[in-house]
Amino acid sequence: MTLWLRWMRALLVAIPALLTLFGVNTGEHAPYVAYALLSLLVLRAAERWPSRRRPLLLLELGLFAWFGYRFPHGVLYLLPFSTLIAAYAGRPGLREAVAWTLIGGMVPLDFLHEHRPELLAPVALLWTAWSGVLYAGSQHDSRRERTEQLYDELAASHEQLELARRRLADYAAQIEEYTRLAERNRIAADIHDDLGHRLIRVKMMSEAALQLIGADPERAGRLVEQMRDQLQDGMEQMRQTVRRLASPEADDARRYALDRLVREAGESMGIDVRFEIAGIPRPLYPSAEWILYQNAQEAITNAVRHGAASVVDVCLQYRPDGVAMIVSNDGKVPDGAVSRGLGLKGMAERVRMAGGSLAVSSEGRFSVTTFLPYAKPINAPKTEQPGG
Repeated sequence: MTLWLRWMRALLVAIPALLTLFGVNTGEHAPYVAYALLSLLVLRAAERWPSRRRPLLLLELGLFAWFGYRFPHGVLYLLPFSTLIAAYAGRPGLREAVAWTLIGGMVPLDFLHEHRPELLAPVALLWTAWSGVLYAGSQHDSRRERTEQLYDELAASHEQLELARRRLADYAAQIEEYTRLAERNRIAADIHDDLGHRLIRVKMMSEAALQLIGADPERAGRLVEQMRDQLQDGMEQMRQTVRRLASPEADDARRYALDRLVREAGESMGIDVRFEIAGIPRPLYPSAEWILYQNAQEAITNAVRHGAASVVDVCLQYRPDGVAMIVSNDGKVPDGAVSRGLGLKGMAERVRMAGGSLAVSSEGRFSVTTFLPYAKPINAPKTEQPGG
């Protein structure tokens, strides 16, 4: 109950009591004052113990009825108006509000019917209007409190969404850093395993050519030709490595676009790389795009390096529960179980961090399937429906 309602309740007891005091006989002043103070005490008790509001308000009505019947010459019939304020301050439903109106109205109307019948109609009308005003005010306060509660819940949900967005941004940054590190490690392994071995072979062949150039010029010439071919292949491998290390163009908004990867892979490797989209496309988180991009790049590279493929198909399927990328090729299918090297292990690790799965199939064409589930929406906290 608000402060101004407490003051109004007290005034609706104090003012009628003071006005009636002037019509009380001098010999009855002491009991009259005692009844008035007792009424204020019961009024205070109803505010002090809100959990026992209903029995205390009924006690209050009984005391006011006795007070009015004990001193009928005055305006003590206005005292139940104070009780009605406390009854409606408890946010009653419609049935409870009608019950309090009828129960409380019995006191002043019965008193007036017996002692002041000429005031019965105006007080009944005032009582009904007072009840309507209090009920409308209680419903307004209930709606206002409900609105404030919903606003607080909305603010809490917004804060949770902001925290989730920050966690997602941090997770995306971690995925990107992990992807960069994995790509650097793979490029370092390529340089060590491929370019390093080529340079070692060229060095050995050049030493052999130097020794044979006087004794067997023809054989030395063939070694020089092989050295040229080895250097040519090494230069091409170096161009591809530098292309993978180079940053994308500044005006390219989609840094990890699969269609661009397919186009560049076909041009750089001299193979036919085809791209297809199935299902209804939907936006993906940047971390999901990074994973699909890196896995597609790894799968295409492995298809050419290990399977000697000439045609690679990349199919991006938007399924109800997630997105799947199937990379298949027409290259050599390995016999028996597929051993997972560093490339496949890196692909599986990326997918696992996003809660997805990686599947490898050797039936018909060799294919690698990357599946990533869609990110689940964050539910706002459930709220109860407002009562009547």
